[in-house]
Amino acid sequence: MTEKIKIGISRCLLGENVRYDGGHKLDHYLVYTLGRYVEWVPVCPEVEYGLPVPREAMHLTGSAYPGRR
Repeated sequence: MTEKIKIGISRCLLGENVRYDGGHKLDHYLVYTLGRYVEWVPVCPEVEYGLPVPREAMHLTGSAYPGRR
């Protein structure tokens, strides 16, 4: 068998309770169907940064493009 391709994915989509509200957004298709063919690399930038679970909801503002809103 060949080695599975590694793909980064949000930990909450894998069913981990890391969302701001302490919940998850488990995606059964990703986990149980595609998961047979790839190796998921779970990431959660907020938790890895040290933010707590649960936490206050965040909202991004501004633009990634200078001069735009």
